[in-house]
Amino acid sequence: MIDSGLLRSLRYYAAYQLMYVAGVLIFSSIGAFFHFLLNHEIGIVESWLHNNKWEILIISKLLSFFLLHRWFSMRLYQLKSLKSLVGELLHWPELPAVVISCFMLISYLVLSKVSYAQQSASFLYYQIVAFAGSFLFFAIEFVVMAHLDDVLATKRRNIRLPLGLGYLALFSLAFKMTVPDYYGHLPFVIFCFSALLFLSGKRFTSWSNVVCFLLLFVAPMAAFVGLDPVWGSDFTPFKVERKLGLSFLAVIWVISFAYYQFRDRIAYSLRKFSR
Repeated sequence: MIDSGLLRSLRYYAAYQLMYVAGVLIFSSIGAFFHFLLNHEIGIVESWLHNNKWEILIISKLLSFFLLHRWFSMRLYQLKSLKSLVGELLHWPELPAVVISCFMLISYLVLSKVSYAQQSASFLYYQIVAFAGSFLFFAIEFVVMAHLDDVLATKRRNIRLPLGLGYLALFSLAFKMTVPDYYGHLPFVIFCFSALLFLSGKRFTSWSNVVCFLLLFVAPMAAFVGLDPVWGSDFTPFKVERKLGLSFLAVIWVISFAYYQFRDRIAYSLRKFSR
């Protein structure tokens, strides 16, 4: 029998993603409408939508989260304020989270052969937006999942894996519907979200681990190396010569989280072997 807590969590997360997709469509349509009123050519409209895509995505996510929170308030759920929720989640990141983030960064840079793209210094604004946008894009997802777990109290451990897989499927579907994958970065986005799910802990309480991973790996790769799911390497000072496929990403993922999950056993075995 399917756990009721699992179904409720997935239903509300699907509603959040649906509102997010609707928000992206509405804001994009409003922007295009006003451009057409000014008799702008289709190329100008497309350029505006492309250059302002991050702002549209983040505003849509924030609005969707706000509406979800308001729905819970109207249903009289026992809610914590966002400030108190983040305060409970905030602590120093674990050393393994720092090690994993650095290992992923170095592994991807070495295996993908990064080269200098010789971009103009005027693109600094877009690099800052890409850094902040990619950070918030995933961070808001974590806050939503932590909020759902707190409100719905899904405490049963045996639903953690199917819950994570359900979140991953819904997130990937919403991403496909709102971000045209011109640059082929969907595998990298799935890789990042999967890592975020693992680092977030059993009940999505390891906020600092998530922040560490986003700041050390996800945001720099998007802003400076061309793994931006929205802009690709259009504005980045460096670019990757070879994108890593799912097989390479799976190997990096397995090594990273084998270390995260079994580091104590590995360290104990090494000490025992050295004797």
